[in-house]
Amino acid sequence: MVKPVIGLTGPTGAGKSTWSAAFQKLGGAVIDCDKIAREVTDHAEVRQALQKEFGADILQNGTLNRRKLAMRAFADADSVRRLNSVTHPAIRKIILQQLQQFSRDDTVKAIFLDAPLLFEGGLEQFCTMTAAVLAPQELRLSRILKRDGISKDEALRRMASQHDDSYFRSHADFLLDGATLPEKVPSAAAKQLSVWLGEENL
Repeated sequence: MVKPVIGLTGPTGAGKSTWSAAFQKLGGAVIDCDKIAREVTDHAEVRQALQKEFGADILQNGTLNRRKLAMRAFADADSVRRLNSVTHPAIRKIILQQLQQFSRDDTVKAIFLDAPLLFEGGLEQFCTMTAAVLAPQELRLSRILKRDGISKDEALRRMASQHDDSYFRSHADFLLDGATLPEKVPSAAAKQLSVWLGEENL
């Protein structure tokens, strides 16, 4: 049986990580594109390209100042585009390697491609279906402030640099409720996964 590849996306602070963790506990293999994106910045050629785009001072004593890079790379939509142009080719290469690895693993029920920029990066082409996690603006803002320890202005800039909910609604095959209480996400995820695997109907 061919394993379904489900693209999981949504704006920052929507609760995607909570849903992703729930699917993983249910036997799904998760390809974390954010994690891969952090790893590729350790590649020399990627770091050089990032310095060219965002300033030589993002690298200090051989260490990437991720906070400084984030402030510049998420300042506006054009900056995000420049960041993606540098990192996406390297990210896609690793994603393909992991897709091949998990597709051969008999313990894996489904593969989840956890990607904030799923559609922007053209990664939906690797997916059987796509799902977006959405949540109200105020809830997202409070989560970002708690998670990242940044100012409200910086959090709002990050949110503004991303697409609004209508973009995700028009692109994704399924929508997941990011406002679901964390303790209720596992049961909701189990029901949704059963549907995707053809085991039951909603």
